[in-house]
Amino acid sequence: SYGQMKVLSETDELTGVLNVRGLAVAADQVFRQAERYARPFSVLMIDSDSLKLVNDTLGHEAGDRLLKLTVQCIQNELRKNPMRPPDIVARYGGDEFLVLLPETPCSSAAGVAERIRKGMQSTPIISRGQSVHATVSIGLACYPTHGADFEAVLQKADQAMYASKAGGKNRITMFSA
Repeated sequence: SYGQMKVLSETDELTGVLNVRGLAVAADQVFRQAERYARPFSVLMIDSDSLKLVNDTLGHEAGDRLLKLTVQCIQNELRKNPMRPPDIVARYGGDEFLVLLPETPCSSAAGVAERIRKGMQSTPIISRGQSVHATVSIGLACYPTHGADFEAVLQKADQAMYASKAGGKNRITMFSA
């Protein structure tokens, strides 16, 4: 059916979360609401520090498990309040995930990011009797502080994530000009 096709075309096959196409639709809605009601939103760009290591040492099947675990650790920290719009998670690239937190200022988003970081760090990937503690680097940016639209905020979150990587990984960086 068309409904099923639409879901498939907007969902990442491996992890079951939104893909870039699905994210675009969701982000557009969040941005329009934020703009209309003068509400903030935050974007977390989350990149696995460990996918290459896991793929090389434990194999691709373990790498896929790492990506699924990353999504699980993200979803564990998303807030489930029926009174506010849902938090959104999408697979943005090979080992990059994006979390969109509607009606959330930077200060609250930083807490969510830290819980995701800690959750990842404390959940090992186990394969063939070996275990690897995987970590993530997270970049954080917010509307309207860091950009006038979703794309601008996304770009700043991406820059902040690269700063986390450059700063030694397994950390969160909030964008600062």
